[in-house]
Amino acid sequence: MNYMINDNKPDTFAMASTSDVLAPVVAREMQGIGRNGEELPAQGFVGNYTMKNGQPQFLGVVSDSYKLVQMRDLCAAAEDQMRQHFDRDVIDSIEIKDHSGRGGAYVSRSYTVKAFKEALRYGNTTAKTLQVGTTVAAKMYLRTGYDGETRTSVGTGPVDLVCNNGMVALKNVDAFSRKHTAGSDVSIFQEWIENAIPTFERYVEEMREWAQQPVEWSQVETAIHALPGVSERRAVSLLEQIDREVRSRGLNFYAVVSGLTYYSSHDSLEFPVRNTGNDNVATTLAVREQEVSRWIASEPLQALAA
Repeated sequence: MNYMINDNKPDTFAMASTSDVLAPVVAREMQGIGRNGEELPAQGFVGNYTMKNGQPQFLGVVSDSYKLVQMRDLCAAAEDQMRQHFDRDVIDSIEIKDHSGRGGAYVSRSYTVKAFKEALRYGNTTAKTLQVGTTVAAKMYLRTGYDGETRTSVGTGPVDLVCNNGMVALKNVDAFSRKHTAGSDVSIFQEWIENAIPTFERYVEEMREWAQQPVEWSQVETAIHALPGVSERRAVSLLEQIDREVRSRGLNFYAVVSGLTYYSSHDSLEFPVRNTGNDNVATTLAVREQEVSRWIASEPLQALAA
């Protein structure tokens, strides 16, 4: 596809270019304070800082071998790839959402490409089922961090446009990440970003199979209680959400997965994020995505889908 620049109208990416998550980050040498007030070098460590409201903002202490991966460079690489491969109408359909946590030490950006959407029709429905189908769109995310707690990562997958359940963690192969080391420059992500839409299309076909795969409620209960690392209390909450999904979508495997991804996509009354006072909603949901990814790849759910 050829992308034609309209100088009279900024595109979606240009309009999001001043976001706080794109603020540059710099590393500075650390100094300790001795018993008598003298400065002591903190050998092997540096502090990462950004600017917020015109003032330096401390993000965290890392080793001096830590490779800074600037979020602005990561997003620029992704957006350059999209400009090269998508027409202007596709670019204009993209919805960008930015999130941060831990005082700016964790940052993420997602791109929902609404021009690339596919309809799913549910199987195993009844006359009381509230919906006969849904629409999913392609979603990409980019994440990085500056305090040593977050790897730089890129992922893609479908997002349900009806309920906004994010499906970006369907399997571990949906995403890959790199530690902050000397090889962590943005070039390693470009080929993967280029293949994001074909990856989405493959997952749509799999999700169509899920939507048509009938399940028995007793099997669902057994599978959820058998998920690794899931407490009895969490299993009950997940089953309550899956029951709500089943009433809307029918008793099929897609409804089961949708119940799990609701948990990983929402800070809700059903699944509240505990407020630690450290700006932790975005980081908690990212951890939940990884948790759901492990569940879907686990033996209990794979057996349910068979």
